[in-house]
Amino acid sequence: MKSTKQTRPKEKTESKKQNRFSLSFLAVFALLACLASVSFASLSPQVQLQNYSLSEVPAQPGHVVNLTLHFKSIEWDYCADNLAVQLVTSYPLSIQGPDTQYLGSLCLRDPDSKGTVSFLLPVEPLAQTGTYQVSVSTTYEHSFSKFSDSNILNLRVGGAPSFTASVVASNPIDIYPGDSAAVTILFQNNGSSTVESARVRLDAPEGIEVKWAGKEQELGQIPPRGSASATFSIEAAKSAWPGIYNLHATLDYASEDKTSSEQSFDFALPLKTKADFSVVVQNTTSLVVNSDNLVAITLKNTGTDTAKRLKVSIQPIFPFSTDGTVRYADSLAPGAEENLTFLIHVDKDGTPGQQLCGYIVNFEDSQGKKFSTSDDFALTVRTKTFGEMVLDYWYIAAVVGFILVIMILRRLMRLVRGFFARKKE
Repeated sequence: MKSTKQTRPKEKTESKKQNRFSLSFLAVFALLACLASVSFASLSPQVQLQNYSLSEVPAQPGHVVNLTLHFKSIEWDYCADNLAVQLVTSYPLSIQGPDTQYLGSLCLRDPDSKGTVSFLLPVEPLAQTGTYQVSVSTTYEHSFSKFSDSNILNLRVGGAPSFTASVVASNPIDIYPGDSAAVTILFQNNGSSTVESARVRLDAPEGIEVKWAGKEQELGQIPPRGSASATFSIEAAKSAWPGIYNLHATLDYASEDKTSSEQSFDFALPLKTKADFSVVVQNTTSLVVNSDNLVAITLKNTGTDTAKRLKVSIQPIFPFSTDGTVRYADSLAPGAEENLTFLIHVDKDGTPGQQLCGYIVNFEDSQGKKFSTSDDFALTVRTKTFGEMVLDYWYIAAVVGFILVIMILRRLMRLVRGFFARKKE
């Protein structure tokens, strides 16, 4: 029993020694591993891209922007030698100058300016709004070992829409006082941003009227480098004086960021000179139904240009008709008059009172351009008086009178013969 009691304390002592040895071994192993990791880290310099900046955000199409990169060496005991920074871009960005820049050696304690490098990036004028990637690669050395890193930058390209406007069509091309015309205006988006809910309104000064039905028109969406057109109906007052009239177009739209904007455009509308005419009946005598009447009229040039080689004819409107006679005049200056005579027949079914009769004038302007214009003037129609109706049938009255005379003469002859016969008895 005593021998058993003596062996148990000895076993406990040996177990404690073994535990202490194991703990010491683990501590030494952990220390060695830590030292090894520190030693391994110090053998690999590391350069990081801390941040970057762009001289214009977003970059505008057609501009050259400055991209500035800030690098930092983050290892405390070793420097990055022969540091080189290379940039790779794609459309719509490019690099102005070399694509690689060399910074030499970069250490942890170096000032920030030593790790700063800049590149000039032209942006294509036709670039559309969007985010475009730029690749940044860095290479450096230490103790004959080479290292490299890469980063991807997302650069925002965007711009406001920019419009130009022009008149692309006019029907007719030349517009004169009294004319109606259809004018087509093209709106071109030269910017790099799409617009939504585009709408245009056209206003005109006094003398020119924009028809209300199409005064304001919806254009909808217009993409970058896209266009939309609107056609407006306008009318020049007949009393409008020839000259230049300014049409004012206002374009409203919403940008991609939903902000509302507008642009205004002015267009010069030339109103050209042109001859115009009026007719006055010289004699106020009424035209008789179912008869031919000589009508003298005065043709006056009330326009602003000289009319040449005039051809004037009557345009029959019931109850009037003509023999198709055409009257000619060599020239008629503004304000000048020409007296013309036409034979006009009034139908037997013509209604008494004021009736319209038309006329047509074909002429040339000072440049030889041919024109044709027409209008109406009033003529008074009346029925025949009793005396005129009797005169219309004079031949019947003459025949009746002749017969009556013959009958009277024959009657007288009989009376005379009877008288002489009674005397002889």
